[in-house]
Amino acid sequence: MEPFHAVSLARVEELGPTHIILSGQSHPWDSYRPEQLAGVYDVIREAQQPLLGVCGGHQQIALACGARVDVMKRLGPGTGYENCLRERGFFPIETDGEGLFKGLKRSLTVWHSHFDEVKELPENFRLTASNETCRIQAMQHTTRPVYGVQFHPELFDAEHTDGRLVVENFLAL
Repeated sequence: MEPFHAVSLARVEELGPTHIILSGQSHPWDSYRPEQLAGVYDVIREAQQPLLGVCGGHQQIALACGARVDVMKRLGPGTGYENCLRERGFFPIETDGEGLFKGLKRSLTVWHSHFDEVKELPENFRLTASNETCRIQAMQHTTRPVYGVQFHPELFDAEHTDGRLVVENFLAL
């Protein structure tokens, strides 16, 4: 485990992981300086291992590939995440049944906790899951094993096991 601002392609090559998972962040993206994100962006663009971005990691993939990320909806005046819509709890998503979702039901219930969303698909990505609150719930690169999910598949319970199955599918790549 490495903090994203300390990640570099050289460090990833040194560690030699079979898979890469990018987790989230707790601050709005505009609070980070470009040089803090440069190393992880290089990993996103260049690493050959299967890569999964979760929540903020999903957003990092989009940003690294030139897409826009912003709050889902501002409900009133404020800065940062103040007065912003937040999706938090177990909510349904609709999937395409491919990639990370292969062999799973089309409708899954997974844990969400976010204010931001990917506003448009980056070039060479396709939409793989959506819901009414956040259109780009999941995306997949068209030629590389790079996946992003806005939700948290690592957070599941006995009643909501779909996230675990998504993680298992990723680790089976």
